Amino acid sequence: MILLFLSVLSVFPGMMGDTIGYRGKSVTLSSGAKPPGNISKIVWSIFINNTWIATYEDGELNTEWFWQFKGRLQLNNLSGDLEIQDLNKTDEMEYTVLIKYTMEQYINKVKLIVTEVLPRPRIRKVFSVLKNGLCVMNLQCSSSVKDINLSLEPESSFNGSFWSRTSNTRTSELWTSYRPNRNVTFTCTASSVYSYSSSSEQERCQEEVPKTVVSKTTRAPFIGCAMVFLGIVFGVVLTTLRFPIKWSILNCCIK
Repeated sequence: MILLFLSVLSVFPGMMGDTIGYRGKSVTLSSGAKPPGNISKIVWSIFINNTWIATYEDGELNTEWFWQFKGRLQLNNLSGDLEIQDLNKTDEMEYTVLIKYTMEQYINKVKLIVTEVLPRPRIRKVFSVLKNGLCVMNLQCSSSVKDINLSLEPESSFNGSFWSRTSNTRTSELWTSYRPNRNVTFTCTASSVYSYSSSSEQERCQEEVPKTVVSKTTRAPFIGCAMVFLGIVFGVVLTTLRFPIKWSILNCCIK
């Protein structure tokens, strides 16, 4: 009796979530292989016609199939993950990966979104005054990028009062009042659908040192002593000037 065993290659299609990459940076596309290792074949492709861009089979690895990605791909033959270096906007598309084991294979799709790295927003102090024993301050946060969300807030431990608003997509303002002689850190966060950045500034309101006021009771004795001293000096000067004149008159009389 002859038994025939038919091996059927199982195929498991799947769809991975979106992967975010930043222009000029590197990004790794996950193959979704479970478990990694013992992979006999890897094929990464693009477009509807499944144009190959990176492959691994029978121990041979090739990442130079397509001109757009030459010199920018790194393929991990253990996990099947694909790294794309020096991203640009034309890399934004859907990628397909085929992972083959001995008796089964996986086909996954990964959508790559390429966006810009948001520059850090700038915080500027508009004014700061001391009023009724409190530091009243107005800060402004701005960004060179439009169509983003801006938020300007004090540190989490802040126990003063504040109010903030976003006047447009490029500017956010904050008004606050708190007791002087303390440092407070304010943070501005810029965010978009796929990216964010932040910057922080430490501000301080210094209470003025009270000026020393000379009282009238202290000033009077000082003025009196000064007048006496000036009188004595003036008298000595007059005596000195008159003495030579009298001495000259006496000499004339003797002769």
